[in-house]
Amino acid sequence: MRVLVTGASGFIGRNLVSAAPRDWDVTAVWRGAEDFPAFVAGRGLAHVRPVRVDLAADDPATIAARVGDVFDAAVCLAANGDPARSVAEPRMDLAANALSLVALLERVKIGRVVFVSSGAVYDGLSGHVHPGVAIAPRLPYAISKLAAEHYLRSFVARGQVGSAVAVRFFGAFGPHEPERKIYTKLVRAFAIERRNTFTIRGDGKNLIDAMYVDDAVRGLKLLLGAPAAAGTFETIDFASGTPTTIADLARTAAATFGIEPEIALTGHVPEYIEFRSVDRTMLDRFGFAAEVSLAEGLRRLAAHLGGPS
Repeated sequence: MRVLVTGASGFIGRNLVSAAPRDWDVTAVWRGAEDFPAFVAGRGLAHVRPVRVDLAADDPATIAARVGDVFDAAVCLAANGDPARSVAEPRMDLAANALSLVALLERVKIGRVVFVSSGAVYDGLSGHVHPGVAIAPRLPYAISKLAAEHYLRSFVARGQVGSAVAVRFFGAFGPHEPERKIYTKLVRAFAIERRNTFTIRGDGKNLIDAMYVDDAVRGLKLLLGAPAAAGTFETIDFASGTPTTIADLARTAAATFGIEPEIALTGHVPEYIEFRSVDRTMLDRFGFAAEVSLAEGLRRLAAHLGGPS
């Protein structure tokens, strides 16, 4: 199977290409991470071809010439990975999250697209959510992700894409995630530095629902291989189903590594989550459920970062 992965040098992308079956012919699109070709070579991923392209800036003809113009399937991960940054730089965010997808699909024909959208599209809602609820997000990051979903639906309707699923992803953690992510910060504080203090932005009641990255990759592979009739477009929530508050996450991380924590609160956050998904599609149709517990995932991340497992 000829597979395109955009945003391959990012957190999810590195884990996905590392786990790609050897019978996949993978074109891995990257932009700014200079170490990515060495990452691929160092892991012996001979079936993965790194290609440097700026999807947000290069014209569609150049993109197609560099990556190829026909693929059996694609996982589209290229995006602004920092929702908070979208508030200060909404034009950058729009280009990274939506225009990059449009530029790719203008000239590249793909049989099956798995577009990694975000649970952030439910911004402003509280309580139970699912793809059938009305949404009107205000966070620029959420707006651009939702716009990309609509563009993808249009490309499917026009036959440029065979079938597609917009995956409203609620998040993951694990090896290769950015240092700014709270999971890495917690592991560094409690497992490696053995500190008992940790500061959280906001009131600590903000919900977070992330799964260990191995589970996330397994789910994306299931979606990529799912049979679908031509012209089919659907939207699916992809979440662990066990959301927790940021404050409780910090306390769980501390307990995992035998620390009695002192949690301080400061400031506010632009993305305040008060909703949780009740969409059961991943479980009911694909038999997917997260298998790695939060504590086990934190221990694996600690081992990756050089601390105790």
